Amino acid sequence: MMRYITIKVILLTLTFFIQYGETFQCGVPEIKNHIGTHVIPDVPSAPAQPAAPELPIGSERTFFAIDFAKKQQYTINTTLQGSGPHCYIYVENSEWRRNVSPITVQTIQNAFNFTTPADPNRGIYQILTEDIGPVPDIDRNEKVILLLLNIRDVGNTHSTVGYFMPIDQHRGILQHPTLGPLHSNVGEILYIDAKDKLLNNSQMQAVIAHELQHIIHWEHSPKEHTWVDEGCANYAAFQCGYDIYQHVKAFQEAPNTSLTDWSQTTDTNLLAHYGAAFIFMMYLHDHYGGLETISALVQNPLDGIPGITNTLDARSITNSFSNVFSDWKVANYLSTWGLLGSIGKQYLYNSIRPVVTPQFTHDTYPVNRRNETLANFTAHAIDCKVASAGQLGLNFSFTTQRNTKVDIRVAYLNDSGEISVESLPFKTTDGTAILDLPDFGSTVKRAILIPSLQIENPSFAQQSITYNYGVFEGGLGTYSTKVLPNPIHPNYWEIIAVPDDAAGIVSLTVNLTYQNRNLFEDKPMVYIQNAGKTLYRYAFHLKPEINTEGVEWSINRGDTIIDEGVLDETTNKK
Repeated sequence: MMRYITIKVILLTLTFFIQYGETFQCGVPEIKNHIGTHVIPDVPSAPAQPAAPELPIGSERTFFAIDFAKKQQYTINTTLQGSGPHCYIYVENSEWRRNVSPITVQTIQNAFNFTTPADPNRGIYQILTEDIGPVPDIDRNEKVILLLLNIRDVGNTHSTVGYFMPIDQHRGILQHPTLGPLHSNVGEILYIDAKDKLLNNSQMQAVIAHELQHIIHWEHSPKEHTWVDEGCANYAAFQCGYDIYQHVKAFQEAPNTSLTDWSQTTDTNLLAHYGAAFIFMMYLHDHYGGLETISALVQNPLDGIPGITNTLDARSITNSFSNVFSDWKVANYLSTWGLLGSIGKQYLYNSIRPVVTPQFTHDTYPVNRRNETLANFTAHAIDCKVASAGQLGLNFSFTTQRNTKVDIRVAYLNDSGEISVESLPFKTTDGTAILDLPDFGSTVKRAILIPSLQIENPSFAQQSITYNYGVFEGGLGTYSTKVLPNPIHPNYWEIIAVPDDAAGIVSLTVNLTYQNRNLFEDKPMVYIQNAGKTLYRYAFHLKPEINTEGVEWSINRGDTIIDEGVLDETTNKK
């Protein structure tokens, strides 16, 4: 009976930025954006072959590889140059003794089979198969093939360091709409770039550990979301003791990078995506069950956020993904407050020490920013410092087109040295949140506001919002408001706001709308002080045909609504 298969081709790669400045491009966006992922069966799946005998050094073999520049498969001739308990090391003939030396092969073989920086008695294979999960064995030789080749890439300044091809986990020939016939090499194969200056150092060993995790992960969740798979792959390299600092550094420099949405990945933000995914996995490790949780996640058949939620549920950890993300974003931005006060354990890392700087820092006011963009599962931070020794009070306003799935956390540095964190609720359904801190400058020394968009539904995962925010010195205060018709001139009106505690001049504005259109917008109120009394006043005229009972008014301080109502002769509010 003939059997047909449908698979997806996903080349999962690891990217590093190394010290001499060359940037390596990930193959995942290249495959998905330009080559596509769907293949259809061309011929029946080939039958399983008998277990392969042990091969001698010097054995020759032809492999199929991917040309990223031409977007097609090609063949390379290789020779077996190394063999160990858990691996074969094949080298493309053109690279032997050019970029790959016997010392290179011995170094890789030793790291893969016997010893790593994390454990002198365990190699990469043993650490990951014991700690993360077993490796499949389609070719029945109980070994992983490390194929060192010159990966053909798009250009001279960007190159793919390594990849794993899921088609190698199937037998036969498959048809791809762009690549044409795809040939499986039928084996657990890691394609490693034989680039000068890389193979003899620990970064290439980190690549091998990273790619080996992809094979393990694919066995359990072949359609895993990129950010989860890449985060676990970097975790695997870290578990073996290899340095992931360049990825952490990239995220520290671009913390407004989305954790989950890699659809807009570019050369400039690719490393930051890797850094975000890795740091999140380290947060899961530190706070939600350690290695056992990451191992369970790798072996969970669900993809993306549901896979994480299901993993936590199975381990009797009751917390939503959005709550975990919210705590994670706070932990990232509070990393710069470590010497300022006492931070709660849920906002600390145990295994790593990222230092993430807020996007916006203010110590002079007022501040009025417009049209900041916030992508899904991205967090911004607005750090507010005391402007002067005499400052007392701070008012913050945040507005967006909607508040659905928008989370705002606020962290306070108190004069006691305690750092407290709370959620900032939205005042209205139209996306307005207000924070009034009358004690800012006295008992509250600093505040950082951390908004994020958190849509878990995969159908809307690539959404983003824009938002405005304003920060004003001094407290919001309370006001008595009056809306009065002019007793002498018809159709003339006055809106008056009287502060209950006059504490200096602030900027108040008036908005009027009628039948869903603006009559006046952001009109400044006049500050009046006479005989010890302080008030704010705005006078205006309406056309006779306007029904005053349909006119809506609001008094605002920045984006903060002081008071609002409907215009009529009975308005007299406090």
